[in-house]
Amino acid sequence: MDDKEERIRRRAHAIWENEGRPFGEEERHWEQARREIEEDISSEATGSGEGEGTGTIVAPATAPHGRAPAKPE
Repeated sequence: MDDKEERIRRRAHAIWENEGRPFGEEERHWEQARREIEEDISSEATGSGEGEGTGTIVAPATAPHGRAPAKPE
């Protein structure tokens, strides 16, 4: 099994579990997972997306001195 198919399989399984393990939804879960993984691959290839949809945690912006910016009053 190639990496892409394995990623789809794992994502489809996660979707199934998150939905409470419903019976008879495997085709929908697989298709949803396939779309999500292909979007992730496309974003990775173009360098866009800034981690959206990938499960990647994006750190909050910080000021140049390393501290978070002050809250507006």
